[in-house]
Amino acid sequence: MSNKISKHRKKIDELDAQILELIQERVQEAISIRLLKIEENIPLFTPEREQELIQRLIKNSGGRLSAPVIEDIWKTIIKGGKETEDNINARYFDK
Repeated sequence: MSNKISKHRKKIDELDAQILELIQERVQEAISIRLLKIEENIPLFTPEREQELIQRLIKNSGGRLSAPVIEDIWKTIIKGGKETEDNINARYFDK
């Protein structure tokens, strides 16, 4: 493998680590919001917010990623966050 390829792969590895860290930070923020919604008796799921988020990201992508790809990525991130929230809330409320 050439040094040029290795350099790019190293950069991708660094970016992957940053992306994972940001996703984890995003999930933590979503958990905080969920707990506040529970305390304030606000509905947990707001599908219009999710759709607004996805549409904003599609618009901001400048076409570098297709709309279906962006939607798939963010729906997966959101789903993973909800599953994490469910697990944490189960522990939180089982106390």
